[in-house]
Amino acid sequence: MERNKIIDIAKGIGIILVVYTHTKCYAHDSIYLFIMPLFFALSGYFFNEKRGTWDNIKAKFNSLIIPYIFYFLLVQSMFILLHKIFYQDVYFAWSMFVKPHWAVGPMWFFWGLFFTSVFFSLIAKLFKNKYLILIISLVFSIGGYLLSQYKISLPLYIDSALSMTIFYAIGYGLKKFNIIEKFNTKNSIIIGGTSLIIYSLGIVFTLVNNTKPNEVPANYILFLLSSTSAIIAILIISRLITKLGIISKILSFYGKESLIIFVFHYFTFYAYYLLFNADKENLTYLQGFLITIFALILSMLLGLLQKRYLPIPNLKSVYKYLKDTIIASLK
Repeated sequence: MERNKIIDIAKGIGIILVVYTHTKCYAHDSIYLFIMPLFFALSGYFFNEKRGTWDNIKAKFNSLIIPYIFYFLLVQSMFILLHKIFYQDVYFAWSMFVKPHWAVGPMWFFWGLFFTSVFFSLIAKLFKNKYLILIISLVFSIGGYLLSQYKISLPLYIDSALSMTIFYAIGYGLKKFNIIEKFNTKNSIIIGGTSLIIYSLGIVFTLVNNTKPNEVPANYILFLLSSTSAIIAILIISRLITKLGIISKILSFYGKESLIIFVFHYFTFYAYYLLFNADKENLTYLQGFLITIFALILSMLLGLLQKRYLPIPNLKSVYKYLKDTIIASLK
């Protein structure tokens, strides 16, 4: 499939904002309002409705859960080694595999996106009408919202996955209705300006969205409108950036490699804290900016090295190797 440069740039903007918000510095609550909905929407944009439901689920298992297992073990091992080098105590429990935190904390997203994809695949299978798919997805998300309001948690971030189903569906809708292709200079200014105004209402009314623990704002309608508006604004900005040469290339590159930034950036935070003796609970705005730059550079280097020298194992190749080995040993 040919890459969509606007989507790559949106991912690039998104992953930079993810790294910055995790420093807990200025305006992170305003960014939290839309940042995870953005990534669920961008994932929904690539939903393949030509594949069968089971094929979609298998594809998502291979592209999300297998990488999760690999990166969980890798980053957690690096995290323990880093602390041993600095003679620091570090706690580890296998329960973190189903409820990741510390260096692997952001990897909850793999679980959440997997289950959202499963829910949406089932919805798309049962309801062929594209409008009905959006409506049923909204019903699923309202279910997640109700779980949030009644403080009911489900394992493996299934509650968060429910809440995000509507944003996955919005991404699907953007592709299905060719919304991005319909943006032009004139309507981009009108739609972009309107979107920013609606998004700013979420900030004015101090909506706080924390997707990982499924803490959905009580004002669900305003949350949905402001988050969706921010997503539209990011896509319009991304379209404009496609004409900006080097900036476009950098953001597009980071968008293409957003996964490795995502899995390594929290580890690089801890490396920064230990190297520069920084107090992670009381970072200044300048420190937050410096850590963001540090993490974006080091995460990319770690990720590119990992992809070159320690790629994620291909299950089919592993299975074939084990099968051939067992058969050879029996001869």
